[in-house]
Amino acid sequence: MSIPIREEVPIKSFSIAAFICKIEKNICYYLIIRRCSTYLNKNWQMVSGKIEKGETAWQAALREIKEETNIIPNEFYSADLVETFYEINQNCINLVPIFVGFVNEPVTIQLDPKEHDEYKWVTKDEAKEYLEFKNQINAVEHIDTYFIKKKPGDFLRINIVGNCL
Repeated sequence: MSIPIREEVPIKSFSIAAFICKIEKNICYYLIIRRCSTYLNKNWQMVSGKIEKGETAWQAALREIKEETNIIPNEFYSADLVETFYEINQNCINLVPIFVGFVNEPVTIQLDPKEHDEYKWVTKDEAKEYLEFKNQINAVEHIDTYFIKKKPGDFLRINIVGNCL
């Protein structure tokens, strides 16, 4: 008797997510951007994108931040968190490393009009109203706990001096 062979659902990591934060009067604001492309059109999200050949995940995150917002963070960290979800179109479990960048005032956001048409700086509670995916909301909670209320460990800091785009 032969047992049918099942195709496995692969686990892949081919994209990144990056939350950009600024602190004003002891309140943290998160940058969210609204997609205007066909993929997730009108969806509010953090910076996200694909890892290109030859890049590390953190290099991809910095590149995507620059491409999507035209800013470079003053401080940059691994969030010590990975978003996990099932990618329907690719039939895979997607693992997305998350990064956190901090900017100082003033900062000017310039969106890539092919990908995003609007941005907002929102508080943690406001972010929960805009973000649609549970993993993204959980990431905001994680960042609030481990990067805003507490000082992140130096081992999470990514030194971007000399590595900027």
